[in-house]
Amino acid sequence: MMKDMIPGFELIQPASVEGALNLLEEYGETGWALAGGMDSLGWFKNRGKRPEAVIDLEGLDALKGIDETSDGIEIGALTTLTEVERSPLIRERFSLLTEAASQVASPQIRNAGTLGGNLCQDTRCWYYRYGVSCYRAGGNTCYAGATEAL
Repeated sequence: MMKDMIPGFELIQPASVEGALNLLEEYGETGWALAGGMDSLGWFKNRGKRPEAVIDLEGLDALKGIDETSDGIEIGALTTLTEVERSPLIRERFSLLTEAASQVASPQIRNAGTLGGNLCQDTRCWYYRYGVSCYRAGGNTCYAGATEAL
């Protein structure tokens, strides 16, 4: 196998949320939930994760959307950050959330990145992810803000 190839895995597209939950339970740590997928390719390519199965959640409409409830607002895990940013309902009730969503990454990433994926992201700092001696890993420098890291 060539070193720059992503290791193989089974791609599974469940028909229901219940089916997805069953698959995630079945595969445990060897399963990977895929939503927007913005972070997944990097993990697979750099061998940080080697899933046996990737469970593609994209087709699960029950996990998408923004709905008003008696207690507030319910936002599906597969709702994109752009949808959160542009929602009149969220802007009216929780304007800070629309402002925060508008500040995440670039518009292209917000169009594909999901709220659930961002909340469940394994590691939010790329410098921390690769094991350099950064502040969060016990080191004494935050490379994300250091000019020498640019």
